[in-house]
Amino acid sequence: MIEIKREKYLKRIRPFYDSEYIKVITGIRRCGKSVLMKQIIDEIKDKGVDDNHIIVLNLEGKSGEGIKTRKDLEERLDSLTKDSEKYYIFIDEVQHIKDFEEAIASVRVSYKCSLFVTGSNSKMLHGTLQDRLTGRAKEFPVYPFTYQETVAFKKANGIEIDEDDFFDFLHWGGMPQRYEEIDESGLVEYFQSLYHSIILKDVYQNHKRISKEAFENVASYVMMTSGREFSSTSVERYLKKEGIPLELSSSARSISNYEKLLEECFLVTECKPYIISGKKSLNGTKKVYAVDQGLRNSFSNTINTDDSFGLENIVFQQLKADGYEVRTGSLRDGEIDFVAIKGKKKCFIQVAYYLSTQEIIDREYGTYKRVKDASPKFVISLDRIDTSRNGITHLNLIDFLLGKVELYLS
Repeated sequence: MIEIKREKYLKRIRPFYDSEYIKVITGIRRCGKSVLMKQIIDEIKDKGVDDNHIIVLNLEGKSGEGIKTRKDLEERLDSLTKDSEKYYIFIDEVQHIKDFEEAIASVRVSYKCSLFVTGSNSKMLHGTLQDRLTGRAKEFPVYPFTYQETVAFKKANGIEIDEDDFFDFLHWGGMPQRYEEIDESGLVEYFQSLYHSIILKDVYQNHKRISKEAFENVASYVMMTSGREFSSTSVERYLKKEGIPLELSSSARSISNYEKLLEECFLVTECKPYIISGKKSLNGTKKVYAVDQGLRNSFSNTINTDDSFGLENIVFQQLKADGYEVRTGSLRDGEIDFVAIKGKKKCFIQVAYYLSTQEIIDREYGTYKRVKDASPKFVISLDRIDTSRNGITHLNLIDFLLGKVELYLS
């Protein structure tokens, strides 16, 4: 299939092509990191850089075979660097190198190079690596296709776009390879295969003693309830309802650890609270959102979901892809779905499916009566009729996702 240019990400990375910063490209497996890296390479070649000064090592492919340690990496680079000119080095899935933190820190100082690495673990720029590379690395998170990218991809590949196209995205999301499947059974099989590949490579291989049955029970619940309040208690309640035995490995502490593992391999992202009024909740609840609707909904035969949470999930991922810090607005007796933040500016967002009754309109707009902050306020829904009122702006969801209307912050 014809690939589309991931301009949203290229625009952020371009200023650093020749920088000494290590460019760390992170994201869930199969979201397009390797394709993005190829697009970066093409742009560097277009600047006149010779092929011999571009080194690509895929640690899950032939070009990276045998590279397991820092020594292996250095020996391979020594064999590929022939002169004192600058090299552009790309290492795909760098986490497969033992003590990769030391390895890439060494490459940065030992070679005249611009270094790009990709990885499928969210801890890559935390802990040891962060300590070693403080001020010397830039992270660029990459996500599955947004709806706008999905439409562009379909057009580029001659795939018909009709009035139900958005609802296809709402259910099956934007993982690039999912368009190779032609029917629902194939899609379910693709997402289940992708999910199991992720947890095998990024969870089980790194956590040998984990209870697989307990982990997958918790993972299924977390994925399908993304957007709702999550707590160890709610998981335990679900397991009991489904008649699944509560093992020691399903204790509150283990449940919390399992959810963290899902975050580490980018299956879900935590949406932290932003205190607007009242105090931070101490009841152990949190919100997490699935990285992609297809992965989320491939578990739909397990737990029933409300479409409104699916819309929230899409808006959350759109905001993340657009580079916002996203939080849940916490009120003394309620919440605002999202607080979108860039730098010192922000706005508030409520998400609704349809504003089909006066009760729903009053609820969505009325929530803002408790927000004294003067930052811009939005209600986003599928309605085409503009219901803006009292200084609160209504946006059509599809127009927002396609970039036809934009948020403004203050």
